[in-house]
Amino acid sequence: MIRSILTELRKRETTAPKMLQQCIDEGDKLALKIAKLLDCTHEEIHLGQCASFAELSERYSKLTVTLTELCKKLLCSDVAKEEIIGMLRRAAEWELAYYTRDAQLPLPKDKVPTGKGVALSKGLLEDFINNLRSPEQGVISLEKFEPLTGGFGKQTYLCTYYDQGELHELVVRKSDPMPVMMHGACLLDNEHSLLGALASTDYPSPRPIAYAANWKGVDGDFYIMKRNRGEAPGEFLHGMKQTMPEQVFLELAEMLARLHQIPLATFSDYASKYDSPDIINGSVADAYRLNLAAWTNYLEEQVHLPSPYLLWLMIWLESNIPQDTRPPVLVHGDFNIHNVLVDQGHISVILDWECAGFGAPEQDLAYIKPHISEHIAWDKFLAHYLAHGGREPDERTMNFGMAYAALRASLAANHATLNLQNGDNNNLRYTMVELGFTSLFMQLALNNAN
Repeated sequence: MIRSILTELRKRETTAPKMLQQCIDEGDKLALKIAKLLDCTHEEIHLGQCASFAELSERYSKLTVTLTELCKKLLCSDVAKEEIIGMLRRAAEWELAYYTRDAQLPLPKDKVPTGKGVALSKGLLEDFINNLRSPEQGVISLEKFEPLTGGFGKQTYLCTYYDQGELHELVVRKSDPMPVMMHGACLLDNEHSLLGALASTDYPSPRPIAYAANWKGVDGDFYIMKRNRGEAPGEFLHGMKQTMPEQVFLELAEMLARLHQIPLATFSDYASKYDSPDIINGSVADAYRLNLAAWTNYLEEQVHLPSPYLLWLMIWLESNIPQDTRPPVLVHGDFNIHNVLVDQGHISVILDWECAGFGAPEQDLAYIKPHISEHIAWDKFLAHYLAHGGREPDERTMNFGMAYAALRASLAANHATLNLQNGDNNNLRYTMVELGFTSLFMQLALNNAN
């Protein structure tokens, strides 16, 4: 991460200004075309060859705002729908171009604000656990309390203690002081409640023990659960840490099939409290409509960086909802090998449910397909999924499922970058959102929105 950041800073001193000027020139031309369609004006501003990266960056930011506003006006205009959609896509591609060009740039050879409250500590967690115990059980002391790497939505810690000579291992799942997403299961209490509903089934998901809200000034809620046995085989951006036998990937197919078979009545109370009660009673198309309406409200309520790409993606999704009359399923949303634990060659648990919701099985299938295809034949994985009760996918809706999956990740990435720019987040890891995740999901959406 440090190498990536220093490389980025070095680029800004050398090769990035010229690239940014190119993006500005192209953005100005696009803005002029949209303004012409709207019969209004757009003023180009040329900063000259000696402009600094800071000056160009400010101009680029203002141009992004201008393009976003022009795109919004375009949506309310009398311009032909096909031309509107085409211009919105060009604006989305323009925004992506900055990230792809920045990643390709050659490197020449030559005070921090904190969130409100206090960070979770060993002592505060000890107090919480002891508060759950009766006087007869006595007081415990934590032997280990350490953060676990990976994940950008929430903080995760591992802790251990002895009770009457027996070792207990717990995992703590905690809200970040400056969350990158405040919607759906990304909210900690929502995720906790979903896992509580899953606990009534035999599905291998984490089992929460207790929830801590506003505990002694800690800068975010948290809950504790027993640690499942096993290790994570890999990470999203960094691939597999070790070679996994084919059987593990086939087990993954079985787990996905089992997930999509869980009766939705299991989640009636959860849906009534955290979603729409109707979402589990209608069709997949109904679920998509309800979900997109909720995302639209979220975009209006939460501050985000201006983004023609996000505007285009929302319009494209709303305009291309599959007319799928099947009942929805519980969708994991980030179902992949990096979100499981493997113990003695077998999957012991499915982790990280913050992207979960109700929708089409194609969302999970489209999301996992490119990763699975690097390890085993997709046809073999899919056949195993179907043999264990999975739902036959509609290939016509796979692309929509992938574009929809990119929406949540793109919104989170946008807000994570905003938190860094505002100085609301001082965690170095989050620089990797813009340097690693943002362009990836933007490209996924554009590639699949046909």
